[in-house]
Amino acid sequence: MKKNLIHSALVLLIFEILFWGLGYVMFQYFNTEVEEFRFEHKEFILYLLGVRGLILLFLLSIFLRKRRLEKYASEIILGKIIKKRSLLKEGLRFSFLLMAISFFIIAWANPQFGKNEKKMKTSGIDMMVCLDVSNSMLAKDLSGNMNRLEVAKLAIKNLLRQLKGDRVGVVVFAGSAYNYIPITNDYEYIKLELLSINPGMMSTQGTAIGAAIETAMTSFEDTKTNKAILVFTDGETHEKNSIKATKSAVEKGVKVYTIGMGTNKSVPIPKGNGNQFHKDKNGNTVLTKLNEKMLKDIASKGNGEYVRAESTKVDTERIIKDISGMEKTKFKEKTFLEYEDRFQWFLGIGMIFLLLNGFIYKYI
Repeated sequence: MKKNLIHSALVLLIFEILFWGLGYVMFQYFNTEVEEFRFEHKEFILYLLGVRGLILLFLLSIFLRKRRLEKYASEIILGKIIKKRSLLKEGLRFSFLLMAISFFIIAWANPQFGKNEKKMKTSGIDMMVCLDVSNSMLAKDLSGNMNRLEVAKLAIKNLLRQLKGDRVGVVVFAGSAYNYIPITNDYEYIKLELLSINPGMMSTQGTAIGAAIETAMTSFEDTKTNKAILVFTDGETHEKNSIKATKSAVEKGVKVYTIGMGTNKSVPIPKGNGNQFHKDKNGNTVLTKLNEKMLKDIASKGNGEYVRAESTKVDTERIIKDISGMEKTKFKEKTFLEYEDRFQWFLGIGMIFLLLNGFIYKYI
């Protein structure tokens, strides 16, 4: 019994050594020798480690079965029973199944080798997204699971999915503002950069909407394209510069849209892990609520639209519909990179191991 168990574990060990050893060698080769090698969904590769937990479950099941059989059979009879079932065969079958799952995971991560270049002409408008990252955007009055800032990021991602050729940049602001993402039509790059935006990146607190609009205006490229500014904020500002900056933008032919993040109900602002709340110098809990009047006024003066977040949804379609009425400008010819998917190779290898698993079960 012990010998068969050792043989079964040895089979598993050999397959694991081969899998990880050859995997490391192949990864190093592709990474250095193959042009533009990458995993489209590299986060899925971590599942290769998680699935190794099945090995412990497999060995535990053998051990527990042995313990149950020992209650009803002598060592000699037990050896004959186990021999008939062949732990070596079971170890081989399980190894093939584990390899199949592993290669399916690699296929799921979608390895991509090489790239094709495609050139095309695009047309659209230029727009700057101004995203409020003040502490008040941490309030969770829109959704119990997401704060205002997270809902705003989700809305921006949905907005990008609806655009076709328009160029977008991102300005972050609190007590001050700066151009965080230069204007581009690489939407995937924008989505990636959105992940790192948080209130901690701004040293000065506040909601300087006017400064954000002014920064957005200076961030536009000096072109004759039609332009728009989208401000995602809860509107809690005490500055008087917002309307002035909006009027200045309109005079230069730029529309200003506002998106209200929050509700009209006063709520505390979470601090740290969320179990504590921000307090003022007198020890009173700081409350925040949506300044809808301010945002409606800015949108009205900016010849734009005002929309308000409802739970985790923002009616970006309404803004897109209004923007789509603006005349599009043809941009310079742009080169797009398209990576070639190679997941089929690993899917095929996984299917071979799955068939081997079934073959052993039926014929051996």
